[in-house]
Amino acid sequence: MWFGLLLGVVAYPFAQIWLHDELSRAVLDIVAENIGASAMHDQVALVGLVAAIVAGYADEFAKLVMLLIVGFVMARPSSPRAVTAAAIAPTAGYALFGAQLTLTQALQTDLQASDLVTLFAREWAWIALQFGTAYMLARGWLAGRLAAYVLLAGVLHTAAAYTATLDDIGWHAAVVTLGLAVVGLLAFSWGASLIPAGRR
Repeated sequence: MWFGLLLGVVAYPFAQIWLHDELSRAVLDIVAENIGASAMHDQVALVGLVAAIVAGYADEFAKLVMLLIVGFVMARPSSPRAVTAAAIAPTAGYALFGAQLTLTQALQTDLQASDLVTLFAREWAWIALQFGTAYMLARGWLAGRLAAYVLLAGVLHTAAAYTATLDDIGWHAAVVTLGLAVVGLLAFSWGASLIPAGRR
């Protein structure tokens, strides 16, 4: 559905700036007030986990809102195919626009070939994750358990977002990329497997 695809593209910058960046900053400010700014520098792993949770659930909330908007435009579909389209179309716009933006910015810099390969692999993993969690949201709609599936999708998204912290604390780039790929493929295969169950 073209409306959903366009909605995803339009929503991406707002979700990243407002939901992701502003919310992350607000939560980390609260953490800093409670444990102290100096302590935060010594607790990179913990702070990274908090940031990953915020980032993961902010993205899933944005996708949930887009699903509800597209579902409303489609007059509240109930068939698995229509609900899946309502979830996947905006996610496609959202994820592909984000990947295109990241890769375009990277190609404008003087990165080594190995770094570009790593970046491409990570973006594909993120796309797989986004599509997989979109399938989970569609399944949640079909099963009448949207909150539970948003929670599940957020856990997977948090695990993927935490890989940025693994980079920061010095893990090898190949190991981080592999971890992200595993989470992305798990989300995609698991999410995609849930939709046929809705046709039973």
